[in-house]
Amino acid sequence: MRLIPPVTFGTDIRKALSGADLYVRVFQILSLLPVLYMFVAAGYPAVMTSRSLFSALFDAGMSALPRAESLLLAALYRHTSSEICVYFALLAAALLLGILGNRCFRDNHNSGRTTRFVFAGLIAADLIIRLLPFACNSTFGLPAAVFGFAVRLACLGLIILDLRDGCKSTSVK
Repeated sequence: MRLIPPVTFGTDIRKALSGADLYVRVFQILSLLPVLYMFVAAGYPAVMTSRSLFSALFDAGMSALPRAESLLLAALYRHTSSEICVYFALLAAALLLGILGNRCFRDNHNSGRTTRFVFAGLIAADLIIRLLPFACNSTFGLPAAVFGFAVRLACLGLIILDLRDGCKSTSVK
């Protein structure tokens, strides 16, 4: 039994899992990592006093999220001083991207392709921002920053593979 269905790259994929679908799933999983830490810390506050597996998962998840989202989450926390708002904002972002992203990616060929170009541009801009010497880029340390950059680069690769194979399939027809 397969855990992940076979992946077919391209922009006109209806039944199989595409690279953009994998990007959405990766984003959703990474959005859940910080929430897992927050839920554990709410029930067992001693987890916050030392480095643990959960704090490493939090660092990895937060550093792999898009910079714009993590900065918005920080602004939300500064404005409300409520971790619960941050929990729900993380979950809402994952849910919205899952619903809207998959719908936009699976629309007709042209809008699915355009959506992929937009996401590729946003991810590329995020990667460039990660290379600039901003304080937010080193908040969780170098290992988490490298992990976040690698994950975002892999996500860009998934979408580019979709675009590349989508252009091949349209030129053959």
